[in-house]
Amino acid sequence: MVREKGPEDYIVNELINRGWRFVKSSILPRDEPSKPLLTSILRTKIKELNPNVSEEDVTEAISLLESRSTGPKGTREVLEYLKFGVPVKLSKTRTSARLKLIDYDNLGRNDFIVSTQVNHVGVREIRNDILLYVNGIPLVDIEVKSPTDPGVSWEDAFFQIKRYEETVPELYKYVQIGVAVEAVAKYFPIVSWAKPESIPVYEWREENLNSLDSTIEMLRPEKLLDILKYFLYFRMEEGRETKVIARYMQYRAANKIVDRVLGRLEGRDGKDRGLIWHWQGSGKTLTMIFAAMKLYWKLENPLIFFVVDRVELQNQLYFENLTKLDLGPEVKPKLVDSIERLRQVLSYGDYRGEPGLFVVTVQKFQPSEFEELEKLLKAVADSRPETIVNREDVVVFVDEAHRTQYGVLAEQMMKLLRRASYFAFTGTPVPRKNPLKNTFAKFSPPDELYLDKYFILNSISDGYTVKIAYQPGPFDYKLNRELLEEFLESEFDELPEEVRVRVEKRIGKELDIRKFKVFLENEERIDHVAKYIAEHFKESVDGRFKAMVVAASRKACVLYKEALSKYLPPEYSEVVMTFQVQEKDEKVEEYKRKLLQKYRVTDTREATDKIVELFKTEDNPRILIVTDMLLTGFDEPRLQTMYLDKPLKGYRLLQAIARVNRPYRGVKEYGLVIDFVGVFDELAEAFAMYEEEDLRGAVFDVESVFTDFKQTLQELLELIGPRPEVGVRESDVELFKHIKKKAELLARSRELERSFIEKYRFLRKLYEFMHMKLEREDVLNYRWLSDIYTFYVKNFLGESPEEKLAKVYYARTLQAISHSLEVVERQAEFVPLKVDSEFFEKFIQDRSLDKEEKVATLMMGLSRFKLYARGEPVYIHVVDKIEELLKEWRSKLKTSLELYEDALQLWREIYSLSEEFSKLGLTPLEFTIYRTLIEAGFNKTLAVSVAREVVEKIGNKVNIPGWTRNPKLLKDVERDLALTILKGAKSAKMEQEKLKDLITRLMERVKDLESKRE
Repeated sequence: MVREKGPEDYIVNELINRGWRFVKSSILPRDEPSKPLLTSILRTKIKELNPNVSEEDVTEAISLLESRSTGPKGTREVLEYLKFGVPVKLSKTRTSARLKLIDYDNLGRNDFIVSTQVNHVGVREIRNDILLYVNGIPLVDIEVKSPTDPGVSWEDAFFQIKRYEETVPELYKYVQIGVAVEAVAKYFPIVSWAKPESIPVYEWREENLNSLDSTIEMLRPEKLLDILKYFLYFRMEEGRETKVIARYMQYRAANKIVDRVLGRLEGRDGKDRGLIWHWQGSGKTLTMIFAAMKLYWKLENPLIFFVVDRVELQNQLYFENLTKLDLGPEVKPKLVDSIERLRQVLSYGDYRGEPGLFVVTVQKFQPSEFEELEKLLKAVADSRPETIVNREDVVVFVDEAHRTQYGVLAEQMMKLLRRASYFAFTGTPVPRKNPLKNTFAKFSPPDELYLDKYFILNSISDGYTVKIAYQPGPFDYKLNRELLEEFLESEFDELPEEVRVRVEKRIGKELDIRKFKVFLENEERIDHVAKYIAEHFKESVDGRFKAMVVAASRKACVLYKEALSKYLPPEYSEVVMTFQVQEKDEKVEEYKRKLLQKYRVTDTREATDKIVELFKTEDNPRILIVTDMLLTGFDEPRLQTMYLDKPLKGYRLLQAIARVNRPYRGVKEYGLVIDFVGVFDELAEAFAMYEEEDLRGAVFDVESVFTDFKQTLQELLELIGPRPEVGVRESDVELFKHIKKKAELLARSRELERSFIEKYRFLRKLYEFMHMKLEREDVLNYRWLSDIYTFYVKNFLGESPEEKLAKVYYARTLQAISHSLEVVERQAEFVPLKVDSEFFEKFIQDRSLDKEEKVATLMMGLSRFKLYARGEPVYIHVVDKIEELLKEWRSKLKTSLELYEDALQLWREIYSLSEEFSKLGLTPLEFTIYRTLIEAGFNKTLAVSVAREVVEKIGNKVNIPGWTRNPKLLKDVERDLALTILKGAKSAKMEQEKLKDLITRLMERVKDLESKRE
């Protein structure tokens, strides 16, 4: 079947081309609108996919599925049933079994249905644009907004799905993926109990396809089922249940790993390793888990190791990810934190190895312990043909493939498990110019450097990370050039672990570490730097974001804490570092003692864990002071500025600065690194071991941000027109007229509106980032554009979630547009929200305005009424007419004269209804019912009487907040309203069919009034 035109039809046609079967919503085999499952199809499929089950078994499986609750627990169970089948006790054998709902291995045995405009009834009725069913279960909801509608974006579709989740929760316990479509398409996991701002929203990308076509490709039946089973999981996050779903690069890399392992085991490919480089912040940890879990379920009793070399990475992988994910029935990852535990795992089952998932922390192992274990396993392997040494279904994932893994780990793990497959993950590129690059060869086949790569610029473009800008700190505080060059020329930070001790002595002598310490631990210098940091933090960071100070040593950390507490409130900053049992330095020992007292703990690790948790969840601390801890794997989106006072280079520098590259709520355009040691003065040397193409986009000079600002500012001025020259005396009125005209241009051109808003929002983030550096002319031009944007939003878009955030995060912009805000407050003179006869007389007779200007003024007023009069009693009765007229104005379907007459007539209707409401003395609810009865043919006297009687019956119930979401209250209100109307309808001599429509319309308007109140 080929459908006609429009984005909705395009999506459906493309889905049909990819294997979906279109069924009109009117003929979907549904029991009733309140039941989302296509039960007859589901029943047939359960019988087909589970041979020899009885009707009773099928009924029990469907009953179990339907009876799951709509909260986190029930929805978690539904996802488990979708993946692994419904657990039932078979009627014939009385044995437990899981009845498959979907066949993931044989695509053709499933029924893939796409339908449009599907009605569902819950708290109120909704209509889904596009629903995708697999075997009668609705799994994907696609809501579509037209790209030609002014002011509309994919976010409107997203929020519509979030509203639908509340309205029909029974549907959304089954639906797993939401897709919001407008000019672009976004996808996200369905988490009906979560607030919109906590839902991760992604864009799928396929090579050579646009956003919409890429998303349609993601919904190809085989890909959708792959994602459903292996790339979508429940997760506990800060005490709340949510879901994680794969990003496209995670899906791509994980499947490459799976294909390589399976290809080797099946004899299709001999490659047994691979290196994955995904830029820091792109979600490498989840990529590893997705690949491991797919292999876990694809292979029979495999042994899968996650290998890390630091306790911090162990905690991030194990405690923050694996243990918080619902990986499936009885899947329990285990921690291997001693050589004895590793020996137990490898010797389990007569040295076949213990099946399962294991996190191995090699930081705790000694090379000699590996050697002893290797001898033991070799001796066993010589006497038995099948042992862990010879198993091929062992997979090793190595996290952050630098440091230890190249030496002890890479060599000795590969000797222990010589037939395993090895996959290394790195967040920084391979140092191909470095002599040590051969260490990467341990994880890459001879003809391949990367199995998968996700470059820095890709990550920034996709919005998974933000750009990192750097600026030099005050010159007087930097390392002298000679000392800095000595450091940069050394290979100290890049050396393998096994030679580190030997080389450290030589390097230490060459560099004379004491010279660094004398300079970087100098108390007077640290005090000056801390004062600078405090001033910068107060001016540019505090109140919106958080910061980190990277000090050169543990002693320097303590000195920074003391100094910062002089210039900022002491609770603003905390130190996070490791401590010795007995510190040699008195200052560090004294600080440790105070730390233990402050947090009332006996272990410094407990104190630092608590500090990190507070940094992520509370206002204080706002600045973390570190030297090594948290420079790898630490993820806090609010961390925006790093004050770097430690010489770093190569991958350690890249890893450190990447702490500030996480996006935050759409308001963080850049992370900032302020360099107090001068590393960025010699950028080429700092990154000498890397290819230039691999580093593209890693870090930007702050001057380039200024260039971005100037360029975007100029593009906007060319788009909307230059700032007018307005005299001081007439500035208010004249400027307002210019702003109003520009807003009208935006309102009448979707393309212009979209481009202006997108560029302005980018410019606004840049302005907040660097307003101090701008010249007066730039500020004036920015104010002009901000005036237009603010006025347009106020009159045509309304306050979106983004604009609510703006009040918190764009304080400097609000200061810059204070003039326009004053103008907006005075705009009642031009675009009144409430009108009266006096206004119309003056307005009609005003000859200073031509017809176009008058039409624009009236339309702006109608738009404002639509946005801000939701609580007005006349709103419900005119909102559809307003929307229709605004559409005609924007699409230029009518002449100015026709629009002028129609707009005046509509304003007069609003005025007339307002007058009527005032004279009758009815409540807003009574008036809503009264007007609906008048429209249905009741005379005024009877309509007033019935309206008051209805409200007397239902008033107490509808005054309960959220009554529309309470099924019992909803039924009670509907019953009382219907009984009262039935009595009044007899007097009005109303036909039965019209009476039914009237009751339905009344209920909708009463519920609508509640939604406006909320």
